[in-house]
Amino acid sequence: MIPGIPKHQMAWRIRVTFVGKLPPKKYMTPDIRHHDPGWASEIFSRPIEMLEFFLPTGHRLVMSGMEQYNFFVEAVQSTRTRGGAKIQAFWFCGKLPGNDVVEMWRVGYGKIIRDRKPWGREWGGGPTSGWKQGISGKPLSILLK
Repeated sequence: MIPGIPKHQMAWRIRVTFVGKLPPKKYMTPDIRHHDPGWASEIFSRPIEMLEFFLPTGHRLVMSGMEQYNFFVEAVQSTRTRGGAKIQAFWFCGKLPGNDVVEMWRVGYGKIIRDRKPWGREWGGGPTSGWKQGISGKPLSILLK
């Protein structure tokens, strides 16, 4: 956890750690259920060393050593109402180094599902946008308690 921040305030946030020692070393999103996490609009000037996602259960999804990283929201919008889009799940992706394979985590409806898809076929058989540069190493993709 982060010293000085209570565990419950970490829930539903993404922490990105960058390669190198220059500041800023980390980027922390607000609660991604209610705010734009800034993934698409943020220009990361350095490669990502590690991506972490904190869940209210105390679990933490961790990915590191990936060639590239991506995050996107799965949502549906009703054509019958004007209520806006309803979030279905959050997706965390990492392209495995030296392979055309994407490690994927889907967090939604109280379930966490891990999957692998071919690069360029991550979503519905097609590519996703928003990939951020990582630093290849020994890939880690794990859910920790």
